[in-house]
Amino acid sequence: MDDEQLLMELLKQGENDQLEFLKSISRELIGRNLCALLNGNGGRIVVGVSENGEILGVKNAVAHKNEMQDYLLDALVPNAPVSISVESLGQKDLLVFKVWRGSKPPYIFDGSIYFRRAAQTQKATSREISSLIHDRKISEQHWERQIALGVSLEDLDKKSILDTIRESFRNKRSKFSQEDILEFLNLYGLYANGAFTNACVLLFCKNPAKFLPQIRVRLTEYSEGKTGNNLIRDELLEGNLFTIRADLEKYVQGMGVRSIFDKGQWKRNDFTFPQKALQEGIINALIHRDYSSFSGGISISVYPDHIIISNSGKLPDEIKVKDLKKNHSSYPVNPDLAHIFFLRGYIDKLGRGTLKVIEACQQASLKTPEWKETSAGVSLTFHGPKTNPGKRAKDDAVNDAVNDAVNDAVNDAVNDAVNHFITDAVNDALSDAVNDAVAERLIREVLLIKQAKGKSLKELMQTFQVARATMQRDLALLKKHKIIIFKGAPKTGLYFLKNEFKEKIDQL
Repeated sequence: MDDEQLLMELLKQGENDQLEFLKSISRELIGRNLCALLNGNGGRIVVGVSENGEILGVKNAVAHKNEMQDYLLDALVPNAPVSISVESLGQKDLLVFKVWRGSKPPYIFDGSIYFRRAAQTQKATSREISSLIHDRKISEQHWERQIALGVSLEDLDKKSILDTIRESFRNKRSKFSQEDILEFLNLYGLYANGAFTNACVLLFCKNPAKFLPQIRVRLTEYSEGKTGNNLIRDELLEGNLFTIRADLEKYVQGMGVRSIFDKGQWKRNDFTFPQKALQEGIINALIHRDYSSFSGGISISVYPDHIIISNSGKLPDEIKVKDLKKNHSSYPVNPDLAHIFFLRGYIDKLGRGTLKVIEACQQASLKTPEWKETSAGVSLTFHGPKTNPGKRAKDDAVNDAVNDAVNDAVNDAVNDAVNHFITDAVNDALSDAVNDAVAERLIREVLLIKQAKGKSLKELMQTFQVARATMQRDLALLKKHKIIIFKGAPKTGLYFLKNEFKEKIDQL
């Protein structure tokens, strides 16, 4: 789906609590609405569209964008990440302003606090202001804003901080132009009451692992399957987030052309993973992971035909996996980290990172990347090309539909239960390499049966593109461990979850 299609889908929603249409540029209306969105759940303003969705366009849109960038840096208090982009629809340009929910409410515009009620922006009531202040107190308790003990100014990479100051001022994402490091850190919530926060350590410490060892990222490259004998690389990347990002960018740039063997055509297919998509996936993992857990982390596993980026975080409650494939609001798990990455220019159009990943993979003729969320964290898998190009479009459509259905069914309770029972069933019998693949397929089969409320053998075979014997073995294993049951005639019957298994899930 290209930019125009995404914009059309957005406009079809009509005005709501996270979307405002304006006919023309108005500093006051833009500032007031952005203030309200920051105090609410974030959202967008589209300028050049009437209330009923008629496309009017904006003349000299680029000039207006530059002017509004300068204006909003002073007009909104405190400073907030505002993404402004010029989007073309047909022959007309539109201005799109986007913000995520502010982490330092209440936000003020022109001396007033505004709030979003349905599709209307109004001045906040005393009750709403009190709620915003309460929310700010809660956010101050967030792990990234907690004090990191024992960290001094000498532990910080001053050059990196100065680079951030200069870059954010140059690209008009911050009005701070001094070279007062402590003042800058204080302005963005990274330094308070004479102490540095956890977020500051992650972003700017020269040796952050000394204080927060969970920042390390594991990079593993396999020559073939997932076995220790086939490792090409296995290392822990250290340094602050900007250092790790730079190291991973160099690695991605050096990956070059890869090959997989097409058994159907008896030849090798050369392909490359799109660098921009991988970089976007890496940045998302660095920003959104759960750093509060010392046992958590980020792992990047590189195989000949696919790459998996896994992190120990989870998606915000407001976002489901299926939402990542369409325009969605931004809810950063670590807003202070995200804000600094935004200042450096590593985050462009807020909420468009996942769409860029999909678009880049499609342009490279690769299968649509796949996000998964489990109780262990979130993973993003980049796939190489299919070995039968003629079936690619059909298979991608089937797999995307399956993924959406499965993801709709997934929640922590279900996933934990399925993992528990299936893992016990297969761990002793299968090797590590096979165990991962089979266990993952079994989990997806169970979740799909649950979501569809019954599936036939033929439907499961077609969905997962496996032979009858393979699917029969899977189903026999699930039946043996009392997870599913078959009902109906031999040729037309369906597989369902057993009531006992449903009850075990419900009890979690």
